[in-house]
Amino acid sequence: MAQLLQHIVSDDVDLIVGPAQGEDAAVIRVRDGFLVIHSDPITAGVKRIGYLAVHVAANDIAVRGVKPKWFLPVVLLPENYTAEDAEEIFRDMGRALREIDGVVVGGHTETTPGLSRPIVSMTAAGYTTSRVILTRDAREGDLVYFIGRVGGEGAGVIAWDFEHLLVELGVDRSIIERAKSFIHDISVVKTALEIRDYVNTVHDATEGGVLQAVREIAVASSKDIVINLDNVILDPIVKAVITAVKLDPLKLLSSGCLVATVPEHCKSQFERALSDLNKPYSLVGRVKSGRGDVYLQVNSNLVEVIKSDIIDEIYKLWK
Repeated sequence: MAQLLQHIVSDDVDLIVGPAQGEDAAVIRVRDGFLVIHSDPITAGVKRIGYLAVHVAANDIAVRGVKPKWFLPVVLLPENYTAEDAEEIFRDMGRALREIDGVVVGGHTETTPGLSRPIVSMTAAGYTTSRVILTRDAREGDLVYFIGRVGGEGAGVIAWDFEHLLVELGVDRSIIERAKSFIHDISVVKTALEIRDYVNTVHDATEGGVLQAVREIAVASSKDIVINLDNVILDPIVKAVITAVKLDPLKLLSSGCLVATVPEHCKSQFERALSDLNKPYSLVGRVKSGRGDVYLQVNSNLVEVIKSDIIDEIYKLWK
């Protein structure tokens, strides 16, 4: 990533946070506050892609501690897509926007030759005059939490786009239908805004799952992070779907799940806020001094060291 970024121009007196691995959104000084803006494509799903595009982009604004407000979608459609197919995407975008009080202010739509499935790239933005949370601000001694359903988005995408495969593998249809509903539980906007006063960092677990999110925090903060896999809670529906297709849920699309680092003195307030939201969470690790590596432990024994970016497990199914 650093090798690619060296070729672009990003020097500006008002650019507070520009392109950097792990940073969820750019931060630009505007008058007495900050414009927080981010773009993200949806490339690993088809069904509910419009809904996903809004919420995934919105989440990356919210984890900055800022309410997402303005959206610009770029919708690229395969040549075989009908008007009804396109309308379904836009209908889903509308549903998601109403859920978070967002508005579309522009964008672009086209039919693109060579595509086998649609792609939606969404830009989201918000404005604040208060603190902006940065991924690079994890501190030595911080507690590491997973908040929400690990692998839930991935299980939902698989249930929608690979339903026939799950049926062939013997997964009960009631489990498939329950997994489909996880797609509608991927917004972290409310949660992120409620916990912003108690965290040093908070990061949305998207492509590459919770372990990639942890790695991005470690790299951005130049700290090592130790994760105790024994403490990770896995939803039984997610486990059933993921076990059937033999994927690793910790390396799977997990929008709707947050990774947060919390100063120890904020632990009680942080956990109380999550309990008030009725949001599941697990204390899974701690931030250490280091150089950006992630150490995975089981029963206090080291089982893996993550030193490179993770390719999301869901792409194995598209192959």
